[in-house]
Amino acid sequence: MLKFLLDLIRYQPLIGSKSFRTRLLSNELLSPRLLQFLLILTVLVNIFGVLFPVLGSNDSYFYAVVAKHIVENNDWINLSYANHDWLDKPHFPFWLTAISYKIFGVNAFAYIIPGFLFYLIGARYTYLIAKRLYTPEVGIVASILYLTAIHLMLSAIDIRAEAYLLGEIIPACYYWHIYNQNNSKKFVMLKGAIFTALAIMTKGMFVVFTIFGGVISLWLYNRQWKNFINSRFLLALVTSLLFITPELVALILQFDLHPEKVIFGKTNVSGLKFFFWDSQFGRFFDNGPITSGHISNRIGHYFYFLHTFLWAFLPWSIVFIVALYNIYKDFSLSPDLPKVNEQKNNHIFLLGSFIPTFILFSCTTFQLDHYTNILIPFATIICANWICNKATRFVKHPVFYSQVILSYILWLLVSIMAILVFNGTLFVLMISICVLTIALFGIFNNNRQLNKSMVYPVLAILLVFLCLMFIGGRLYSRDDAGYKISEYLANQPKILLVDYHLDYSSLEFHNKNPYLRAESLSDLGELHESYYLVIHKEAWNDVQKSINTGKIIETFPWIRQEKYIPTLFSLDKRNKDTEELELVLVPDASTEKTL
Repeated sequence: MLKFLLDLIRYQPLIGSKSFRTRLLSNELLSPRLLQFLLILTVLVNIFGVLFPVLGSNDSYFYAVVAKHIVENNDWINLSYANHDWLDKPHFPFWLTAISYKIFGVNAFAYIIPGFLFYLIGARYTYLIAKRLYTPEVGIVASILYLTAIHLMLSAIDIRAEAYLLGEIIPACYYWHIYNQNNSKKFVMLKGAIFTALAIMTKGMFVVFTIFGGVISLWLYNRQWKNFINSRFLLALVTSLLFITPELVALILQFDLHPEKVIFGKTNVSGLKFFFWDSQFGRFFDNGPITSGHISNRIGHYFYFLHTFLWAFLPWSIVFIVALYNIYKDFSLSPDLPKVNEQKNNHIFLLGSFIPTFILFSCTTFQLDHYTNILIPFATIICANWICNKATRFVKHPVFYSQVILSYILWLLVSIMAILVFNGTLFVLMISICVLTIALFGIFNNNRQLNKSMVYPVLAILLVFLCLMFIGGRLYSRDDAGYKISEYLANQPKILLVDYHLDYSSLEFHNKNPYLRAESLSDLGELHESYYLVIHKEAWNDVQKSINTGKIIETFPWIRQEKYIPTLFSLDKRNKDTEELELVLVPDASTEKTL
């Protein structure tokens, strides 16, 4: 991120030139100091999300627990969950998370920080690609758009594989673009191969469609057929595959050498086959062990990602639509002009990474909104190029006004949310931030329309992000029973904690005691030591007949995470969806008196 600011400093000496002042006053350039202010502000607000001790989704807790098992068992080969071998995602993100746990301890910050750093790496290479294809100004604007795309901001703290992919796919695309233009640079090839391998070890083989999509599209567009059998690119691909050896070895040791293991209800399951095919392509074609039937809110519609991308890319969705239309117009220009040909090649490279992957996602029935995250960086570069090189031709463009109107709508929604949801100190803080935002709107009220079309959406979406963080924190501290139980036990004797039929990842993640999942009364009967039992209130009525010595020491209200938002505005809904978990102390004969 510091490199962004250095580039801005290098860009600022132009301010002294007469031509620069003329273009600046005629609305042909965005102010460098303004871009610097926006970049610093967006980075700071994003960092605030990392410091917020909240994990965003059930999946986050699930992955966090898998990494926790690595640290607790010091086993870096066998991924496991609930005492069973786990075969779904590759090892690399879990290895990084486990290393972070070793450094910072097992907590939300340690879980988030590796993925967040890869998110920032993605911002850095988004800037570099845009700078390489266009200008440093386009690069800075693209990085700001990247850092303020709402779904990327949320995904950077709700860590899944896509957060890591941002810092792997975008660098790989950057180095392969350089290598395509000058394939004598062996060091560039190694960098591209390393980032490609990291992406494969994070999500699977499908990422090669996005990584090589831009370069292959350039070959097709320019009819460079020989490149498909170019020994240098074949060597680059082979090198990438060699770098995924750690993942392949781990899969062989955990699964292929143990055909007796029961995975997905079957034996003789090959980890290599799952990695190369079933992990992603089996999902895409809906014929693997994990299908769309595993998604409770399955959509499976060809246009699902169209409307998903529009909200995920807020507040820049309208700009993206206009920018795509301008690319269409660029291709209608005469191909005889060298500058026009260069622009077309740049468009082909970006769209070649964006469109094939988007179509691939849309043709599957296994559809999740965060899939679009890896496409957003390419969209930000397309938008930034239009803003810096096309929008500057217009003193008043309809998109400028739409962006300003959208910003006020977002500000109004956050203000209403603050009134309805928050109270006490948090209400005062949120209202103060809203007032500060509208004051900044006022400061830029007499500024050039192009500047406002950048400033207003950035401020508005940062306000939305802060509001969502505060809402998440409030719901988390109020309704996450796993967090509250672990907090309660922090000062209690460090004896075994038993999860009975809850499968509660949040409890297992936050808990510092020895932890065990029990599936039946026989599992409890095998315990010959004192332990805490966390159990649903209704289930305890039956279990206590078998555990006569058990004593309830605390009752915790619990709302399942998927019901957080519906209960936010309705007290009746909250009362209806609130369940109760019992924390029971079950002593054995020798410890009953001491505990």
